[in-house]
Amino acid sequence: MAENKVSYKIPTGKGTYVLSFRHPVVKDANGYGKKIQRGMGTSEEKVAKNLAGQLQELLNDEKWHIKGLKEEALKKYESIVVDAFYDCMPDSIENNNALDSISMKTLEEGYSNTALVGMSGAGKTTLLRKLIGTTKEVFPTTSNNRTTTCDMEIIRSAVSSYKLAVQFISRNELEADLMDNMYAAIEYILMHQREDEIIDDMELLTTILNHREMSTRLSYTLGLYEVESDDDDEEDDIISGDDLKDDFSLPEYKIDPEERDAWLSDIENRVKSIANRYKKAGISITDIESEIQNDDEILGIIDDIITEVIKKFSILQGGKKIPAKAIWPDGWYFETQERETLIKTAKIFVSDNYKAWGKLLTPIVRAMRIEGPFIEDGKNYVEPMVITDGIGLGHSTNSTSVPTSVLKRCASADVIVFVDSAGNPMMANAKEALKSLIEFGYADRLIFAFSKMDQVDGNNYRNMSDKKRHITLTLQNYLMFLRKQKDTVLSETEVQSILSNCIYFSFLNRKDNSKMTRKGLQELSDVTARVMKKHISTEDVHFEYEALKLYYYIKEATQEFRAIWAEKTGYSSITNKTEHWSRVRALARRLGVLGQENYCELQPLSDFVSIIQEKINLFINQPDNTKPAIASEEVTDELKRIIKRTIGRDFRGINQRRMWTEDRPLRGWRNAYNEMGTGSRKRRARIIENIFDEAVPYLSDIPNLTEEQSEYLSEVIQLVEKVLNENGCKLLKFNY
Repeated sequence: MAENKVSYKIPTGKGTYVLSFRHPVVKDANGYGKKIQRGMGTSEEKVAKNLAGQLQELLNDEKWHIKGLKEEALKKYESIVVDAFYDCMPDSIENNNALDSISMKTLEEGYSNTALVGMSGAGKTTLLRKLIGTTKEVFPTTSNNRTTTCDMEIIRSAVSSYKLAVQFISRNELEADLMDNMYAAIEYILMHQREDEIIDDMELLTTILNHREMSTRLSYTLGLYEVESDDDDEEDDIISGDDLKDDFSLPEYKIDPEERDAWLSDIENRVKSIANRYKKAGISITDIESEIQNDDEILGIIDDIITEVIKKFSILQGGKKIPAKAIWPDGWYFETQERETLIKTAKIFVSDNYKAWGKLLTPIVRAMRIEGPFIEDGKNYVEPMVITDGIGLGHSTNSTSVPTSVLKRCASADVIVFVDSAGNPMMANAKEALKSLIEFGYADRLIFAFSKMDQVDGNNYRNMSDKKRHITLTLQNYLMFLRKQKDTVLSETEVQSILSNCIYFSFLNRKDNSKMTRKGLQELSDVTARVMKKHISTEDVHFEYEALKLYYYIKEATQEFRAIWAEKTGYSSITNKTEHWSRVRALARRLGVLGQENYCELQPLSDFVSIIQEKINLFINQPDNTKPAIASEEVTDELKRIIKRTIGRDFRGINQRRMWTEDRPLRGWRNAYNEMGTGSRKRRARIIENIFDEAVPYLSDIPNLTEEQSEYLSEVIQLVEKVLNENGCKLLKFNY
């Protein structure tokens, strides 16, 4: 077919050949093969012709049209050809397989698992430094804003060497973000021209390199224009109150400032030229989205940016790429005997230090796993432990659930340390996150770590004890509010358990630990041990539940979720809670193409899981019959938590399949992403509504259930019944 013909040429102004083809598997919004351009890195026609021929073979032979065959294809074809063909193919659910270069440790091996959760800027990662003894090395990076941009697993292990495994984002994901950036940059230019406003070159460049949602910030990797120091640098240092200086030795990678600035200027000027071309052609801002998808110049800029990012992989020395031949690797593995070398290398993947811009791979890292003989501050021996950290929970009031990635970390954890800032304790989203963790059955695993006690000040505090009581009272008031609202959300025993596990820290960002922090670290160790040792037998307790009540809870959860998302997409009505069409489209791209289930705080899968778990929590906490009737609250609470944790875990799998990974919803998300142009918001909203109609259909009254509704209801009820039976409990059925 003509659209599958591979062409190659040297574009105007370039010195090397570029491959161009339409993909036989990945389609654009019009149903044609997606247009792909890829630099070949050669100026020799003979080499270019050979590479084009190899690519043509891949296009023509449907045997290779499965992403799982990429490794096999690398054995036969050049890596540049294989990457060009497979990189844009939709990922299945994103994975972190590269991390498996370091085996994860388990409780059976003597390693407890601690999950750090909390709001962005609360101090999770600052506390992590104390737990692994790396405060003085300023590792990992922290700031008052969102600094942690990837999931991180630290294994404290009494071993002789340090190991590091990194999982990179896919090239496809970066290309998608850059396409967003191109749209934002051209929109910025045209809007400023329309208003006769001056275009700020630095602002335009950051728009080109840094995604508006901060998902990727390529200025860290590619750098920005050289600027003069501000006169107020010294004042900023004073304001920060941080006595730490990130003076790590920079990676050995030479950057010529003049060459860098010339390259950045060229990228910027090319974007300006495209914007002017669109303006002359009379293309409106609303139509730019569809225009740029097949614009050779846009595709060329994106390819050039990614080629420049690929060059930065040469910063990595002494390790090995995964897979070894990949131009854009899935990950990287490194091992060293030296702690200093490990930290210097690891900072390449997590730092945001402006002195190292142009030498950092931070924006393209999805996850890290590090193992080594890390010693907690205040101790002189390695205490085996797995500690997980991740992106902080957002501050957006539109967020209605805890991300699946956080719930997965909590599900694997023996202890969950909820880090909250004592300076602003129990803000709205912290409350919602805590409520969700309780509903998923984690109340007995929670330890509250209140950071920034040094920021608690006022004339109403006589001493530190007053400050602690005030902070604890804030938490207590919220827990009692939950019980007053619905006393079935959590029990009084669970309230007291949470309140007894509160620990306080001050000046975590200082090299030397304050007296409070030294005490807090010891208390954290003691409370963790206490939680780990606690075992409550539930073998002699049994519950009975009415399935009819469960039906009403499922119906209520479904209606609530559908109403929220009909408003978010604008399907039911346009309100202040309706998301911008570009964000909904970005969500559809992640679900349909990139193998990711959320876009920032837009996370329909997590939302429905959290909403239904809220109802499941109420249902499980109210058995119709308990045997024996005199069972203690401590024992019944434990059995309820076991049931809730298991249901929550298993329902995530069911929901993921029904709403995302099965063929029909997956195609639906791709179709929603492909919608562009006038009226696309309404069409996209309708497609998403159709996905939900099949995955989580509205439930009619029981006698009038459709086959689709009955199948959905049956699957959820059977899951609950299975978990209850496994724990010696019963679900009294009805006919539906």
